Amino acid sequence: MNAFHHALPKASPLLRRAIAAGILLALVHGAAWAGDAPDDSSATPQDAKQLGTVTVTGSGSLDLYRSNEASTGALGQRSLLDTPFSVGAATADLIQNRQALDINEAFATDPGVTPLASGYAGEASGIAVRGLPVDTLNGFKMDGLSIPNWGSDLPLEPFSQIELLKGPGGFMYGFGAPGGILNFVSKQPTLQPYASFTLGYLSNGVLREAADLGGTLGGPGGWGFRLNLAHEDGNTFVQDGHIRRNAASLAVTKDLTSSLHWHFNSIYQDRDMRGTYYGIILGQDYGMSPPVRVPAPLPGDQRVSQPYTGYATSFRVANTGLKWDIAPDWSASVDYSNARQTRENRDSALILTDNQGGYTDLNYLGYSVYNYQQWQGMLNGKFETGALQHQVVIGASWQALDEHYPNGNFASQQILGTGNLFDAPIFANPGTPVSRATYLAETTTQRTVFASDTVNFSSQWSALLGLRYASFIDKEYGPGSSVPNARYQKTPLTPTAALIYKPVASTSLYASYVESLEQASSAPQTAKNAYQTFAPTRSKQYELGAKTEHDNWSGNLALFRVQRGLQYLNNDNVFVQDGQTRYQGIDASAQATLASNWTLLGGVMYLDATNVNAAVGVDGKRAYGAPRWQGNLYLEYAVPQLPGLVLSAGGRYVGNEAIEADNSNFIGAYHTFDLGARYATTLDGHAVVWRAGIDNLTNEKYWLTSWGFILNQGTPRTVRASVTFTL
Repeated sequence: MNAFHHALPKASPLLRRAIAAGILLALVHGAAWAGDAPDDSSATPQDAKQLGTVTVTGSGSLDLYRSNEASTGALGQRSLLDTPFSVGAATADLIQNRQALDINEAFATDPGVTPLASGYAGEASGIAVRGLPVDTLNGFKMDGLSIPNWGSDLPLEPFSQIELLKGPGGFMYGFGAPGGILNFVSKQPTLQPYASFTLGYLSNGVLREAADLGGTLGGPGGWGFRLNLAHEDGNTFVQDGHIRRNAASLAVTKDLTSSLHWHFNSIYQDRDMRGTYYGIILGQDYGMSPPVRVPAPLPGDQRVSQPYTGYATSFRVANTGLKWDIAPDWSASVDYSNARQTRENRDSALILTDNQGGYTDLNYLGYSVYNYQQWQGMLNGKFETGALQHQVVIGASWQALDEHYPNGNFASQQILGTGNLFDAPIFANPGTPVSRATYLAETTTQRTVFASDTVNFSSQWSALLGLRYASFIDKEYGPGSSVPNARYQKTPLTPTAALIYKPVASTSLYASYVESLEQASSAPQTAKNAYQTFAPTRSKQYELGAKTEHDNWSGNLALFRVQRGLQYLNNDNVFVQDGQTRYQGIDASAQATLASNWTLLGGVMYLDATNVNAAVGVDGKRAYGAPRWQGNLYLEYAVPQLPGLVLSAGGRYVGNEAIEADNSNFIGAYHTFDLGARYATTLDGHAVVWRAGIDNLTNEKYWLTSWGFILNQGTPRTVRASVTFTL
């Protein structure tokens, strides 16, 4: 850990020098690039949209905030109207204009997304989709390929769009929990030279710097590149909290021939958080008695952990691939990804021992490593059989995940002291070193083949049939053992089927069915059976939906039902797999331009999530972490009297949520409101955008909850500001 602390201060000046070098490079070579680059008329829509992120001068925000297509794994890139599933997207423009910090804020306008934790107070941000948490080991993708994300936050700067497939992704992506799949789409090279630089501030003293550079070296057909650099450092809004983060990404493309294209995408991040904690846990959920109830919500900026507790994580991710345009309607691709995440724990579980706020600070020390590799090959094409048109996808994939846990499963846990949440003391720092010794705890290997056929019967009717066959092997090992303690092997078929009807070209009605095999969650570190794994479970989703897209508005409506295996921490502090949970409800959202100067995003979700076929005391109860009602709204107004000035306001309502499977405790409903403004102008012929905002305007105090037993403080009132300068 000492080496990590010493390395980061050295990295900060290096990063600043790299940004300065990027500015100098752009200034010196800008004219040369411009002479070699093709004109704007040849830029792709994606390139044009990326270049437009800093030149918005008023109305027209709707087209920057909505996406008309997305990648759907084994189905490839598809129009959302032709995708018979619910898919949301957070574009780079929305993320930047809202100055979003994490995945919670990136999807703050989506009513189907519920925040689970804060990345500045707790371990990391996290989301549930329609009440179901996103799988930390199988639910995150970068450019369609698997990456691990165990208790950390990916950088947002390198991505042009974050896509969210709601529900099981069995056929589309393979193994994974049914909450949804998050696909982070890398920013791609720009045809014209591009350079933007952002300086941001977040209360109470965090400075954020970022550079985004792109272009093509060597003229048409040359080497395209996109380089993103980011640095974040300072005291967070939590008292005695601190963040230090360095991130970089590089995307490179090259047309090897007119029909053969190569790409490379990578991200790097080191992130060190202090003054954070694992979670606040009721005593009985840790096997203690008598029962402790949920305390009154704490202010989001109140310190309850120690200034020296927290965690440090790193990401090293790279993927590369080739695409071959075989014929006008046929293409083939092969891709490889290698992803590694490390995590050094110094965070605490705060175990509540009474109803006056008394707690014991149980500190966990350890180092863990997660490695993911994936190969994938796909063939896409179109053909006709008589009056029927077929769009087919055939593919194969291999992926392997290995998880390395601390020797002895956090044998270095220690009690820092006892105190009270409402007036947390400072405990002496024991200075215990964190061992980096690990053992191979679990391996997961998947070999799959998949195929689908989208059959168009007419301009109005089409059907999708898809099937994925997998060979799945999960092995669990004990410390120092090369022989697995448990071995789970499955060879499932996961089908998907859908019917789409378009009454008019701009509207789709669909019915879809999806299955998915889910890797069971490991028991949490606070359970008696910490890190125990279980057999995989199968999830099913039925969905009826409607989508419509117009120049000035679009809308989505889905009625859904998901059946999933139930996993929870029981009253004996043992993590068990027992029964099922049924999630069903309505998810409706809309995006619109109103009266030319107004842009609106938002929607509402109703969710009935119930445990079924479960143990006595759990059966018939509400699913933990699933609100019945949620509503989200974001509104922008382009001031006509002052072109370039845009005012914004947002709000989110989340209903009450059960903490445990037996519903012994609930957290209350909460609502937050945000205000913001941005002003786009020019300075010496270069675009400049000033942004400012206040989130949680009323400083609402509220709890977030996750995994059936964890409490985290909600984000307090925060002030954020930034300026982006584009060359």
